[in-house]
Amino acid sequence: MTREEFAVIGEGDPSTVLLPGWATDGRIFEGVFPGAPAVTTGPLRPEGFSRRLAAFLDRTARGPVTVVGWSLGGFLAAEFAREYPDRVRRVVLVGIRRKYPKGDVEGVLRSLSADPGSCLSGFYAQCFHPSQIPAYRRFRGALQAAYLREMDVGTLREGLSYLAEARLSGETLPACPVAIVHGEKDVVAPLAEAEGVAREGGNATFHALQGAAHAAFLADGFRAVVADG
Repeated sequence: MTREEFAVIGEGDPSTVLLPGWATDGRIFEGVFPGAPAVTTGPLRPEGFSRRLAAFLDRTARGPVTVVGWSLGGFLAAEFAREYPDRVRRVVLVGIRRKYPKGDVEGVLRSLSADPGSCLSGFYAQCFHPSQIPAYRRFRGALQAAYLREMDVGTLREGLSYLAEARLSGETLPACPVAIVHGEKDVVAPLAEAEGVAREGGNATFHALQGAAHAAFLADGFRAVVADG
C-alpha cells in the first residue's frame, strides 16, 4: 500500500506546514507542536514538490499558512513561499545553509551506495550531536529503526541531487516574514552561513538557540520563536 505524501495531524484546519529534512519525514516533528493542526509529509521528493503541496492545501487549508522547513525542508519551504506567495503567511527556516558543497554531497552519495544503513546512522547522529544527546537517545530508541527500514534509496538520491543545486541567500528568500532559526552547536550547517542569509534579507530575523544542534526544532526555545510570529 502506497503511503500518502501529505497528511493533516491534529483537529481542525491546519495553519502550519512542517517540512522535514533529508532522510526523515513528518514524524520527526512529533511533540513539537502538541495538538496543533498541521500538514506533515513523508520523505521529501523535491521535483514538483511546490505544485503538489499547493494542491493539497487547496483541499485542506482555509487560509495562508506558516511553513516550517528544516534543512532540506528549509530550501523547499523558501521555494514554495516564492512560488505561491498568497498561500504563505510566514516561513521558519531551521538548520539551513547557503548551499551544500559539491564534494560533501558526493561523499554522502558514495557512502549511501556503499552502506546505506551506516550512512544514515552516521547522519542521524550528526543531527543531534554534540549537544542534544537526550533527544538523540529518544530518536534512536524509536524512529531510527523505522527510518533505516523504510527509507527508499531512490528518494534519498533525489534529495541529495536537489541539495547539490539548492541555494539560499537574501535574494532568494521569499517576500513574506522569515525567521531563521539555528542551533549554536550545529555541526551539519555552519551557524555563520544562516546568520549571513538572515542579514541579507530585509524581512528576515535570526534566532540562535543556545546549546542546540542541527535538530534545533527539538530544542528548548524553538516553539517560542514560532509563536512570536
